[in-house]
Amino acid sequence: MIRYSYATIALPTLTPDEAVAHAAAAGYRGLEWKVGESPSAMGSSAARFLLGNRCTLAVDPVDGERAAALCADAGLAVVGLAPYVQTGDLAALEQVLDVAVAAGAPQIRWQGPRPRPGGPAYRELFAQASAFLDEAEQRAARRGVRIVVELHQHTIFPSASLALRAVGHRDPAHVGVIYDVGNLVVEGYENHRIALELLGPHLHHVHLKNAAIGPVEGAGPTRLHRPRWSPLDDGSVDVPGFLDLLAETGYAGWVSLEDLSTERDPLATLRHNAEVLSAIGAPGWLPREEFPGVGDDRG
Repeated sequence: MIRYSYATIALPTLTPDEAVAHAAAAGYRGLEWKVGESPSAMGSSAARFLLGNRCTLAVDPVDGERAAALCADAGLAVVGLAPYVQTGDLAALEQVLDVAVAAGAPQIRWQGPRPRPGGPAYRELFAQASAFLDEAEQRAARRGVRIVVELHQHTIFPSASLALRAVGHRDPAHVGVIYDVGNLVVEGYENHRIALELLGPHLHHVHLKNAAIGPVEGAGPTRLHRPRWSPLDDGSVDVPGFLDLLAETGYAGWVSLEDLSTERDPLATLRHNAEVLSAIGAPGWLPREEFPGVGDDRG
């Protein structure tokens, strides 16, 4: 059965204690914790969520233990960690794995390298990413933690098919993919059914948010249209249709709400999204009183 969690990147104004309390009260069953600071925060379309985010864990096992205790007391699962480990930085990877073990997190998110003007071409970046995953897979597996590659715009893994080039030959018990349906509006969209079937057992996690495409203000001979983050129930993603497709294709993992829209404050957005999931009859969305035990999600 699909289960719903909330990503703390989307709760920049809340403390960890507040995030746990409000997520549990709204009906979510877990949290995906932001860990450390993004090197790409400045200039990002999500800068207000990345900079000064109060719901960020330090790269320190003590913070991992505290997050685990907070979630356990509220009946929530720690569904994963979202750090910012750079390709090739094995020392940083080891530090994050220490936090994951302390938090009881089954997986850590990893974003692939980003092509830059004048920088290495795709083939070189892919070779670097593959070599890093070779080592990361072994180190994480020894700790009982999975590496999950996030489909993310401006990286070499914006789509399911490009991510599968790096993970398809690896043990899906140790390496998989985060399918970020909102990011796919920005870059990397493929037919969802084909993409989900293509990923198969390597689909480990889903990020749910929405984006809408509209005109960009500014003078010029042409009028550009670009995506912007939008409320869950108002954008290019057919949220009910996508969640139904997940259920139809047999997905039984976590869906983390990672709403980066700014029409509401983050706490109001968290509550609004719970109302949306209830209103659309989202597969697996349960009233709080019907929750089964969260158990151990390392399997």
